[in-house]
Amino acid sequence: MDRENLFARGWSHVLSTTNDIAELREFCRRVGAPSSALHLGNRRWPHLDLKLEARDRALASPGVQVFERTSEMLRFLREQPPF
Repeated sequence: MDRENLFARGWSHVLSTTNDIAELREFCRRVGAPSSALHLGNRRWPHLDLKLEARDRALASPGVQVFERTSEMLRFLREQPPF
């Protein structure tokens, strides 16, 4: 998860390291985000776009790795072994 999307202040992206759609849907539910937060258009990295309370809950969630910048998060994902 990035701390903040530099192009959309107040928003964060959440990605699954394995592109697990079920995991993203469950996380969306757990942090109280609307189902419209899930974006499947980019097959390489489906993601959640979170804001407000859902974003705050996600940032505070145990086990979530938070990156200061989106580019750092994407670099980390590119370095992961293929799933």
